[in-house]
Amino acid sequence: MRTAGCGIRRVLHRSRAPHRAPACPAAVIVFSGVPVLDVVFIVATLALFALVALVAKGVEKL
Repeated sequence: MRTAGCGIRRVLHRSRAPHRAPACPAAVIVFSGVPVLDVVFIVATLALFALVALVAKGVEKL
């Protein structure tokens, strides 16, 4: 499977030396995601399910 950005040859991070540039910068973007956003997404999903459960429980008591 090819990614859209594999033709680009540039360094995406300042901490990487130019001679150690990745072969495919798109792969670096995919695998170097921000873990905080992942946690926020998981917490938001759990909160949504809890809210739906509370509404369902309230409707059931009617």
